Amino acid sequence: MKDLGEFKLIDLIALRQPEAHGRLLRGIGDDCAVISGEGELASLVTVDTMVEGSHFDVRTSKPEGIGAKLLAVNLSDVAAMGGTPCEVFLAISAAPDFDADFIERVINGLQSYGLRFGVQLAGGDTTSTAGPLVLTLTLIGTCPGNQVVYRSGAKPGDSVFVTGTPGDSGAGLLISQGSSPGLSGRDRKYLLRRHHRPEPRVDVGRKLASDNVATAMIDVSDGLGADLRHICQQSQVDVVIDPALLPVSDALTAFCEASKVDPVDMVLSSGEDYELTFTARSGDFCADWDAECRLTYIGRVVSGSGLTRIGSDEENQVYDKEGFDHFSGSRKTQ
Repeated sequence: MKDLGEFKLIDLIALRQPEAHGRLLRGIGDDCAVISGEGELASLVTVDTMVEGSHFDVRTSKPEGIGAKLLAVNLSDVAAMGGTPCEVFLAISAAPDFDADFIERVINGLQSYGLRFGVQLAGGDTTSTAGPLVLTLTLIGTCPGNQVVYRSGAKPGDSVFVTGTPGDSGAGLLISQGSSPGLSGRDRKYLLRRHHRPEPRVDVGRKLASDNVATAMIDVSDGLGADLRHICQQSQVDVVIDPALLPVSDALTAFCEASKVDPVDMVLSSGEDYELTFTARSGDFCADWDAECRLTYIGRVVSGSGLTRIGSDEENQVYDKEGFDHFSGSRKTQ
């Protein structure tokens, strides 16, 4: 698995799947599976897993925060399709002697966070294991079938945007691992929160879909540069990103200056921000478009074969850093 890697494994599974048919409108290759539903509504289904030791440390992580983040990463997938989240199903694999109070607090955190988005815990499964705690969440959402935003709709001439300030979560991860030289308490707190409590852009994703703004969209979970490449591959285009336009928070700027890290690299390569990056037919809408968070124009779509490029239209280079890979990566979440 280490040699194959996460994304090649997904490609391998997808190659062995028959074409979507029956109720399945879109399967492997997007943020959610899309299934035809009642009337005009389609169902969106996504699954995410968090594993003790890889995604959280029970010694240092607040259980309520683990539950909230588990839901947030699923909410972000539904947001990236333009959907509305509805019900979740939780599977818990724990050792027989694991602290039941810890599990209860995880569920409380998940349910409390879900109230913000009208999401209900509808069921799940429990099983024992000799290994670490494993939490798997399945989220079901809905979206009018003609409004679902896929990764495959980008066209040459489209503009590229991103919500919020990617890179913050990556800095928060490094801080949680002990790297915060000379950083103010305020900046440190902000970046840690951005890592532990990401804010899924559900309302923005829904508005981008219902207003027919986004032509393609994905959530930023593996790194902005790598996730844009997924759009490029599905749409068979290239994107050219201007590094001077990338949004960088004040806290991330302070962190990069103190750590002597390139902020552009942090924005492009850090994962787990759960912002949205999307393409749109025109960049003019941002002037009057009312959004709950910052929207930034960062580049444009050009003809190509599935590459993310960094630079100007005249001079650019291929961004070839891979996103975080669960089988070969070393990133740890605490």
